Amino acid sequence: MILKKLIMHNFGVYADTNQFDFHGEKPVVLVGGMNGRGKTTFLEAVLLGLYGSNSFAYTENKYKTYGQYLRSYVNKSDGTLFTYIEIEFSMDDSDEEIYFVHREWNAKSQRVREKIKVMKNGTENTFLTENWPMFVENILPSALSNFFFFDGEKIAELAVENTNHKMKESIKALLGISVLDLLDNDLGRIITKLSDKDSEDQNLRYLELLRQKRENAHEDLKAVDAEIERVEEKLDGLRIELEKKNTEYSVKGGDIVEQRHDLMAQRSEAVATVESQQDILLEMATGAMPMMLVRSLLKDIQKQGEAEQSYRASCMATKKINSLYEDFLKKYPNTGDEIQKFIEYVKTESELQQQEEIYRISDTTLYQITALNKGGLISEKEKVISHMHRRNACQSKIDEIDNYLSVDIDEKALRRIFKQIKSLEMEIVAIEVELEVLKQKRTTFHSSAMIAETEFSKAAEQVLSSLETMDDDNRTVKYAHMAINIIRTYKIRLQQSKTEILAQTVTECYKQLANKKNLIDKITMDPETLDLHYLNAELEEVEKKSLSAGEKQLMVISLLWALAICSKKKLPVIIDTPLSRLDSVHREALITTYFPKASDQTIILSTDSEIDEKYYLLMKPSVGDEFTLVYDDELKKTTIQKGYLFFGGKR
Repeated sequence: MILKKLIMHNFGVYADTNQFDFHGEKPVVLVGGMNGRGKTTFLEAVLLGLYGSNSFAYTENKYKTYGQYLRSYVNKSDGTLFTYIEIEFSMDDSDEEIYFVHREWNAKSQRVREKIKVMKNGTENTFLTENWPMFVENILPSALSNFFFFDGEKIAELAVENTNHKMKESIKALLGISVLDLLDNDLGRIITKLSDKDSEDQNLRYLELLRQKRENAHEDLKAVDAEIERVEEKLDGLRIELEKKNTEYSVKGGDIVEQRHDLMAQRSEAVATVESQQDILLEMATGAMPMMLVRSLLKDIQKQGEAEQSYRASCMATKKINSLYEDFLKKYPNTGDEIQKFIEYVKTESELQQQEEIYRISDTTLYQITALNKGGLISEKEKVISHMHRRNACQSKIDEIDNYLSVDIDEKALRRIFKQIKSLEMEIVAIEVELEVLKQKRTTFHSSAMIAETEFSKAAEQVLSSLETMDDDNRTVKYAHMAINIIRTYKIRLQQSKTEILAQTVTECYKQLANKKNLIDKITMDPETLDLHYLNAELEEVEKKSLSAGEKQLMVISLLWALAICSKKKLPVIIDTPLSRLDSVHREALITTYFPKASDQTIILSTDSEIDEKYYLLMKPSVGDEFTLVYDDELKKTTIQKGYLFFGGKR
């Protein structure tokens, strides 16, 4: 099935007549537009044109009647209140069978009535016009349409812990299991009808009671499953509401109020640290630290002091030598002049080293100055810097805390929000308890259903063996029971076989799209509940909560892709807001892998923030047709322009 044309006249934001013509030979059709320009309306027009009141866009809507739904899409700009939709499509690329569907309605009267006309190969076809719902169900059953026409935002909503209930029903329809359920129910009604005619037969009545018991057990199980799903949805809603309230509480300063005592204690500790560091710095300022200001002078003093010290030592040595020489002459008066010459040399050298004593520094003081110059001052400087850093860090923390504490907080509003949060938390706990009770109840009902099934099967086997010689009605009952047993066995095997194929296909699709390819190695599907399970390379189950929102969304897209593949139906795919919640890596995977392969015709309804210039260029090799939805603020209407937003189209 390939869409050729979509015409909308006074439909939603599309005033007057607007026509999409699809001629591209490549699979992807890009329809770009900002929010509110008519992208979702495009999708609903296709669904409405094909399915009418069977469209899931209507059945999932808020309107009570189909007439109200039609009236909501009437554009009143020209005053006629007349609207129509036309869809032209071919069954394949050969164009041997071209169908044209026209739906129109007028909102002038109180009751809106729809008219439909169907043409085949240019000729009006009365049979198709009168039986279109049956015909389109054979092409694309409405139960499967949400696998081919879907909204990216709803895909994000489907990324829940277990497979969505409506999705499960659609999967059953795809697998052909729902047909077997209908056949099972029809045979059950036949048995009930014939068993009532033979009220004398105690065995049949007993068998009917067991059958009714089995059916009731399955109904109870179905009802508790529905109740569990309802409670889980309610629980999800409450958790989302609680998250919003917690965020609101934080935004309004609730965290600051709760932390006020701790903040005040932290502030006091920081103030004490600042004061202690300041005292240490003041004490250091009374010591050697000021010497850093005259460090170069201090080096000069050290040099001069060392020279003075050397001269003093030389003078003392000369004086001592003279004294010893005089004593020596007294003992040895005839000593030669050589020693006298040495004494004269020492005196001369001492006089040459004579220094003016400027500082008269003592040896102790010179030692202290030398120690300061050799590293003492640097060490003191590093200590001062360390204490200053610590003082400044604590002062910054004080300023930050003061900013927190200076926030104007509406404590009355906070108390109200806090009360709502506690109420929600209590309600969530109560719902969780209720959910746990329901799950235990389901376990009991499931056991009862299995027991009832076993009792019925055993009784049916006994009764059937005694009905061989009975009349036609009894034989009918016998074979109906046999058929039911065969159907149930076949249903189990069919569902198991097809879910295995479907799960394998989902795995292949997911691996093509997912970034963390080694996180999930295999996807399985429970043949009874149709829930998906994710396994790593060691065949250990991966919790779904460990996946990001984008990865969960990719998982649902992989399921939809796999379902479309397994359906073996060549149908167009229409995706509204396709890249919701996906990061750049996963977006590129969808653009380069999924969109070109999703179908022979994939229509993408996107904003400029989803398919931007970068992604447009990545997708361009697969794009056949491009359109931009242009909105006129004055006339309040959308028109269609060829070309995509950045390349030929307007925003």
